[in-house]
Amino acid sequence: MASSCKKVKTYHFHSEWEEQYFFTEVKDKNVCLLCNTSVSVAKKGNIERHHKTVHSNFEKSFPLHSAARKEKLKQLKKQLIGQQSIFLRTVDKNKAATEASYRVSQIIAQKKKPYEDGEMIKQAFLEAADSLFANFRNKDEIVSAIKSMQLSANTVMRRVEVMGNDIF
Repeated sequence: MASSCKKVKTYHFHSEWEEQYFFTEVKDKNVCLLCNTSVSVAKKGNIERHHKTVHSNFEKSFPLHSAARKEKLKQLKKQLIGQQSIFLRTVDKNKAATEASYRVSQIIAQKKKPYEDGEMIKQAFLEAADSLFANFRNKDEIVSAIKSMQLSANTVMRRVEVMGNDIF
């Protein structure tokens, strides 16, 4: 018996579509820079149809290969990167708070102190921050970072268990 192997077509984004149709690729999705809509399949016909039906007046305002069009593209890409960076900053802050929580939990375990001491250490951090960072412009940001550290007894216990599992 002959097996029927049908060749699967794969479509991918082409960089020339950015200036031509104002589309860009974000996490393997084709996203319109003008309306932030994504097109399911990266086919030129789909992207061209979206651009001509939804943004039909765009060609008149910004003719192809014009300086104004290139400037508009640069502006919209910068705006998209700005929107994405807001989410990345939040993730970075959460990662930093989690890493700090692990480091404090490691010290608590090394010194063989009770897990409840994590809350006391956090309170000490907050009290010290008030006087240490009194003249700093970003004092509120530092204090909120300390407050976001998770150091409850249960959390410290889980962190120590995870670090213990990594040893073996």
